[in-house]
Amino acid sequence: MSATLTRRRLLSVLIGAGSLILAAAPLPGLRRPLVVAVGSELAAAMAEIEPLFERRQGGVDLVWRVQGSQDMVNRAQEENPERPRVLIPASNELLELLAAAVTGRGEPSPFLQTPEPIARTLLVAVAWPERARKLFADDRFSWTLLRRATQAGQWGDLGAPAGWGSVDLRSTDPMRSNSGQLTLALWCRGQDPRACAAGLRRAVYRPARSTDILLQEFISGGPNEGDLAMVYEASALARRQEASRQRPGGYVLLFPDPTVETVLAAAVLRGQAAGRPDDGERFVAFLRSSEGQAVLARQGFRGADGRGGSPAAQGVRRLPPPTPQEREELLRFWQQAG
Repeated sequence: MSATLTRRRLLSVLIGAGSLILAAAPLPGLRRPLVVAVGSELAAAMAEIEPLFERRQGGVDLVWRVQGSQDMVNRAQEENPERPRVLIPASNELLELLAAAVTGRGEPSPFLQTPEPIARTLLVAVAWPERARKLFADDRFSWTLLRRATQAGQWGDLGAPAGWGSVDLRSTDPMRSNSGQLTLALWCRGQDPRACAAGLRRAVYRPARSTDILLQEFISGGPNEGDLAMVYEASALARRQEASRQRPGGYVLLFPDPTVETVLAAAVLRGQAAGRPDDGERFVAFLRSSEGQAVLARQGFRGADGRGGSPAAQGVRRLPPPTPQEREELLRFWQQAG
């Protein structure tokens, strides 16, 4: 074999090897972006999922953006190259509303396929222990007792130390966040919707734009920034150690009975969006895989099949989310109360 032929074969081998290396580990600038919009309750899970998924899909640069769930589905109707390819709001109900709004205009479904459930969680309350004991003597959450306490206004009127100040209930803004909408629906269950929506608006101290932001503020501010907050079980479990480090004893979890179980689902959008549709489908498949489900479980979520979560929730009744008509009516009364 001639030296020239040997060099040519060696060069071919090197080129082939280089191509394989680039395919397996492409340069960051050569990776194609995949933009995913998630509710704030998924932020910690996404930080863990991002490197895992990118290792499995070497050519993809996963970019995730935290948005309020209601904001997310509203923006998704504005088709443009910058909108996320995958949507994961806090509830699949919001995806159903988005699909109904789009198809109601005579357009095809906004999704490539039916949204896939990836996890579940419950609406719960977190409270500082001394506040919880004063509000609920038997450690059982009660909407009736909570309404009475917020109507009283001051802890001193409830037989608590006057130094505790006002009774401060924390929740997210129902106009922007799913957990706020669920809180509003449960607060008003069996009540006159107009009066109770106005009552909750008066009771809520500084509505937050997202659940995770609310919980961060609740932990960092302590009792001075809220006595009890309505959040997701997953967020409460994921941040429990953080609360214990910052506040001796941390917070306690209280499970309303009934509460609402919300299903998180992932949807891949049609049309113009940031990322290839097939990359979006692979990402959804990863979330539903055993590896993706394990990450979500570590972050406090129940599995797509409903397993997991806190054992303390056993036996708690779980209501479906409010219907679109109920949601619309309650949000209208909430706005009017403002």
